[in-house]
Amino acid sequence: MQLAKPRIDVGLRTNRPEEHLRLWAETLQLPYVTQIQISAKHVQHRFHANGSILKINCFTDPLPTAPSGSGYREVLIARAGLATPLHLQDPDGSLVTLVPHGFEGIHQLGVRLVVRDLTVHRNFFGKTLAIPEEQPGRFRAGETLFILEQGRPVSLAARSSLTR
Repeated sequence: MQLAKPRIDVGLRTNRPEEHLRLWAETLQLPYVTQIQISAKHVQHRFHANGSILKINCFTDPLPTAPSGSGYREVLIARAGLATPLHLQDPDGSLVTLVPHGFEGIHQLGVRLVVRDLTVHRNFFGKTLAIPEEQPGRFRAGETLFILEQGRPVSLAARSSLTR
């Protein structure tokens, strides 16, 4: 795969824009880039994350609660000056972890994905997308590391109820 830049942008969906903006701007102190009005019911807020753009897609209509076949489980962001990982959760219950540079091979961003069938997804990332597999289930797209783990997806509603 030929990337336009040596890293991947990450997009999240939410119905809780104010809480997400506080987390990413105030708690995590990511630089705010801009707001884009995608439609009357969809606004995207963009933040810088070590060269990637973190896109917080805010919807006024309710998001589906059914689990998908795969999904982001955790966003890992390399941060200078950290000695150990700092584990947080976004307002919807997804994990956000600040990690020291180089932690588990993350120098920029990492995205942990839970997939129903690891073999199928490894084939998709490695052969279809042609992203190099550094270790089994770990694919590097430019500076961004994707970590694939087989498991059962959890619905947003169930995940949120577990974390409150």
